[in-house]
Order: sequence, then structure tokens, then C-alpha cells
Amino acid sequence: MTVENQSNQGDLPRSRPKWGSYPAFLLATIGSSIGLGNVWRFPSELGVHGGTFLYLYLISVALVAFPLILAELWIGRVGQGNPVASVRSIAETEHRSGLWQVIGWLGILTSFLIFSFYSVVASWILFYLMSSISGAFVDMPAEIVQNSFGALLRNTDQMLIWHSVFVLLVVLVLSRDVRHGLERSVRFLMPVFIGILVWLALYATEVGDYQTAYDFMFGFDASRINAEMIVSALTQALFSLSIGIGILIMYGSYLSQDKPLFLGAGSIMLFDTGIALLMSVTIFSIVFAFGMQPDSGFGLIFETLPVAFAQMTENGVWWSSAFFCLLLVAALTSGFALLEPTIAFLVDRLSMTRRIAAWLVGAGAWLLGLLSVYSFSELRFSFYYFGTERQDGFFDLLSLLSIHILLPLTALLIALFAGWRMPTISDRDGLKQKPFMSYRVWRLCICYLAPTIIAVVLLLVLFFPG
Repeated sequence: MTVENQSNQGDLPRSRPKWGSYPAFLLATIGSSIGLGNVWRFPSELGVHGGTFLYLYLISVALVAFPLILAELWIGRVGQGNPVASVRSIAETEHRSGLWQVIGWLGILTSFLIFSFYSVVASWILFYLMSSISGAFVDMPAEIVQNSFGALLRNTDQMLIWHSVFVLLVVLVLSRDVRHGLERSVRFLMPVFIGILVWLALYATEVGDYQTAYDFMFGFDASRINAEMIVSALTQALFSLSIGIGILIMYGSYLSQDKPLFLGAGSIMLFDTGIALLMSVTIFSIVFAFGMQPDSGFGLIFETLPVAFAQMTENGVWWSSAFFCLLLVAALTSGFALLEPTIAFLVDRLSMTRRIAAWLVGAGAWLLGLLSVYSFSELRFSFYYFGTERQDGFFDLLSLLSIHILLPLTALLIALFAGWRMPTISDRDGLKQKPFMSYRVWRLCICYLAPTIIAVVLLLVLFFPG
């Protein structure tokens, strides 16, 4: 990244880093969205709800997520600051209420909360990666391998160790300047991620039950649509595409004024959706080939795939290790994105060095993550949500609070701000979008369709969760 000078206004820095190139920006933004939302949560949700979920998800991506990606990138580029500073700067320039900066605060809070339990999921990945490399599951009975996930959840010492390792890895990268830390890491990790995924997908088409996986994923049954599925589809689209957490505003602020935002937003949407589908067909092909069930929930990839890898007579260790290495790369790229807004805010607002801010934020996230680590043992409690008992305490509570409430709430405010409070005279030029019709469609979605859909989902979550 290069640095461009600008005046110091509040928590706007005197100099703003810029992406070294447009491909670097695309890699970083795609990397922020392609993470555990694609390779862990999306297959889990699809496995529980069936193919009908996929169609609701795709509708949510097209009508809600894509317009919001573009809006966040635009806010960042116009505001030229962290999420709070960008929104406040635009509001002041357009003589709007300063209360709109709550968008930035909510984004920072949401990303921080998500990282706290996200790092616990990453701890499971690190455990299984180390176990796979050591050949711990080779020639083990299927029952023992499948039960190993439940045993891990009760082993708080193991989760605490790997939770700490993951937070440390993320902080070490983000403590460096943006160009030598974040940009360099995604330049390396994203090609590795795509290479391993394509390798695994090709393998799944050879040994997996591809046809059954395809039929399961794309089967549609309108009778299965209910309030919970609608909520899950929209919130998954927001979570998977990193909307409402401030990171796209941050990345947009690092982008030069002459670069097209539509291309960036479209690339994020297409790559994210493509990766989610490719990952799902890979997982379900292997799951169905070994006669296992796809509805294990968030434990799908930990309870089923290790069993399949353990039953492979040849190269099971290599395939298992490659798969969990893929998950680790996905966890790291999204982990960077989740903590970057909070770190950037502290650097800008409190004039901290990036290193101090990264370690401070990392320590806070590690401490909050302890609630999720112990949610499966000492701190376990249960509650009901849409008629289903959630038994994993703070892990479930933080997940639902951040993904099902804060994400759509922040997304709704972003849609209203971008659609009704930012200037309409210069926005088409600022978005660098020439085809007039595509711009008008975006305006229709961001002003009317997206806010309406998100508002309906929020009402379902707040008033009909029982």
C-alpha cells in the first residue's frame, strides 16, 4: 500500500494507506468474505434446511447483499476513514444527523463479538489439523472418530490452547502495517485457499456421490419455507459476505477514487457464492458417499468428514490434512477482516501505534472468547430460539446476537443511509458505473427492496423467535 496525505479531522489520520494495486484490493475484499462463513457455516445451514435454503440464500445475495456491498465500499471511499469516522464525515458534509455514526459503532462491535466465538471454531480446526497431520484418525473405528468432536467440546484445555494460538496468529499479522501485514498475507493465502479447494473438489467428484449431493443441494420444496429459514438465509448472506461489520467500509477507504466499485462488489459476490457452492458440493459428495447424514449442524465438517477420511484406504492423511488446512486459511482471512475495523479505529481515534492497538484488541477478543470456550462445559446453559433448544450457552447466544440481530440491524441502517442520506447527484459518478440501468436497479434495491426485506427479518427475529 502507498500513503496519501490528507488533513487531520477528528479520528481521520493525517495520511491514509492505499492499496498497492486494484488486484490487491480485490484479493483482500474477496478474502474477507471467503472464510468460515462459506466453508463452515453455509454447508451446515444447507445441511440442516435442505436445498430450499439455497434458493432463499441466492435471493438474499442478489437483492440485499450485493447492493449493500456496493454501499459500504462507497461509504468508505467517500468518508476516507474507519467505519465511525467515514459515516460521521459524510453526515457532516451533507448536514445530516451525527447519530448516523452509530452505523460505524455497531459494525465495530459486531465484528468484535463475531471474532470472539469465531476464534473458538478456529480452535477446532487447528485441533483437527494437528490430529490429521499426526495420523490420529487412521484405522480408527468410525464411532470413535465421530465422537471425537463431542470429546473436544468437553476438553476446555485443548480449546483454550488452540483458541490462544489462533488469536496470536491473527494479531501477529495485523500488528504490522497494512501493506506488509494484511495485504501481503491475503496475496499469499487466497491463491493457496483456491488451489486446495479445487484440488479437493476434483477429488470429491471421483470418490464422492456427486449426483446425490447435487440433488440434495438443488432440491426445492416450498412447504419447508418457514420464518426460521428466511431469517437464516438472509443472515447467512450478510455474514458470508462480511456485510455490517465495517470491514468493507475500511477496505473502501483504502481504495483510490478512480477505481470501479461495481467490479469489486460483483467480484466479491460471485467469488463468495461460487466458493460456498463448490465447498458444499465437495462436502456433501463425501458425506453421502460414506452413508452419513448432512444435518449435523455446526458440527457437520467435524463429525462427518473425519470419519470419511479415516475410512480411506489410501492417502487419507493427506486429504484430511489438506481439508483442514483449507479451513484454517479461510479462518485466518476472515479473522483478519473481523479485527481490522477495531484496530483501525483505535489507531485513528486514540493515535495508538498499530502494534499496540492490535495486541490490545487481540487481548480483549481472547478474553471474551473464553465465554465461548467454556460454553460447552462449566458455563453451559440452554434457551429456545424458533422452537429449537440451543444448548451451548454463550457460544449460541453471541452467535445469534451478532449474526441474527446486530448484522441485519447494521445492514438496515447502512441501506437507509446510503439510499436516503448520501447525495444522489454525485453517487453515480462516485460509483464509477456507466450503464445507467444497472445504477437504477441498484438505487431501487438500496432504497426500497433491501430495507424492506431486512426489516421483515428483524421483526421475525425480535417478535417471533419462540
